Amino acid sequence: MAGRFLDPVLSTLSKSLDLRMQQHGLATSNIANAQTPEYRAKRLDFEAAFNRVMESAEAQTDGTAAFADDGDVAEGHIDEIDAPAWSEDGNSVNPDEEMVVLVTNNMLFNATVEAMNRRLAMLEYAASDGGRG
Repeated sequence: MAGRFLDPVLSTLSKSLDLRMQQHGLATSNIANAQTPEYRAKRLDFEAAFNRVMESAEAQTDGTAAFADDGDVAEGHIDEIDAPAWSEDGNSVNPDEEMVVLVTNNMLFNATVEAMNRRLAMLEYAASDGGRG
């Protein structure tokens, strides 16, 4: 909790990781239900959810609002995909598309982890008085 006040960049990166984990869970659930009749694939609207996180972070730094820790920052941004007209069982999961979502999401997750590691290294360097301490 104190991290968001000490370094809002780390807090924002952390929320991004939370969203990436949520998207990963949705994609794996979609793949697991690829043969379930009438199952509607779910997808996180990452951009809308992340914009909400960024607006909260900006409000925090402006002092206009407290950064809400509401847990599920993507609430209301999960879309259900309708089945195509040619789907015989009403299932809207496209396993190939879900695999692309997983791979892309994994790459972006790893890039965010790398950004966090670099930010932490900068903070560690600053805390050691530029490597003198």
